[in-house]
Amino acid sequence: MNEPTAEKRIVILFGNDSESITEALRLIEQQQAETCMAEMNYARLDGKNLSEEKLSNAVMALPFLQPRRVVVLHNPLSLAGGRDGNQKFLKMLESIPETTQLILVIPDEIERKDWAVMGNSSFLRKWALKNRDTVELRENRLPTPALMRDWISRKALAMGGQIDGPAAQALVAQVGNDTLAARQALEKLLLYINYERPIDTIDVQELISGSASASVFDMVDALAVGNAREAFRTLEILLEDQEVPALFAMIVRQFRLLIQTREILDQRGGAALVQQELNQVPFVADKLCRQAAGFTLNQLRNIYQQLVEMDFAAKTSQSDPRTALNVLIAEVSLMVKG
Repeated sequence: MNEPTAEKRIVILFGNDSESITEALRLIEQQQAETCMAEMNYARLDGKNLSEEKLSNAVMALPFLQPRRVVVLHNPLSLAGGRDGNQKFLKMLESIPETTQLILVIPDEIERKDWAVMGNSSFLRKWALKNRDTVELRENRLPTPALMRDWISRKALAMGGQIDGPAAQALVAQVGNDTLAARQALEKLLLYINYERPIDTIDVQELISGSASASVFDMVDALAVGNAREAFRTLEILLEDQEVPALFAMIVRQFRLLIQTREILDQRGGAALVQQELNQVPFVADKLCRQAAGFTLNQLRNIYQQLVEMDFAAKTSQSDPRTALNVLIAEVSLMVKG
């Protein structure tokens, strides 16, 4: 488990393993809840809708009856941008008092062997490496498909249950290296067996096969050929079984993978290269290639941008995510047909 080092004043949690990041934040909240006056010494903020004054008040406030105050800031780079904006952001970080620990949460993706946001050219990464005494870079990278079986076994134990080896491998075949989907599947499976015995392959086949991860593929399959009716039908099935935020995250991730796959295909790569560069099992790499072939790179980028805007609108209560997903399906279907 990735646990931020308490001595570091600033911790940068970044990467594409949202489950690992969520678990680290859950631990931070739990530790704060166990202290006196936790509500007075903990703040959770989002840079997408945060004023300079509110951020300053949060990080500069003195802790109450505790040695340190913790501030978690999601999407911090929304407060930066351009040379002047970046420098101003770094000056703010450098001004944080020793009595505040600031946790920066940055979702990221691997793009052709380097991080898209926190890669080697990132101004924030360069600054963090120069300030190792006060800053910790905490990378949260999805495990490779080859390591997912062990990850699933360890996660089941951490959740108070067990899964046998063949069942863990069967679950990998369903979810690939998507740790969020794997955790959600384990929750269902452990409840299904009531924690009374190890999960076996029959349990996985009965409860997980053909579930959310596979159905997201089905929905995108329908979109790739402009079949709006089938895409709507699949979305309704997914919504019956998944919470909207988790489902939305899976759809965003799928289109992110499709953009990278389309880039590989446009450079005359194939499924083997997709498997290698995107850390996917063979059958997922094949499906990604087939789906990406149904879109142009510009179409995929436009869809992804819509998803980003939908995410922001949902988080700021500007739209209903269910309605937005239905609108997206209609628009993508027309786009493909046109």
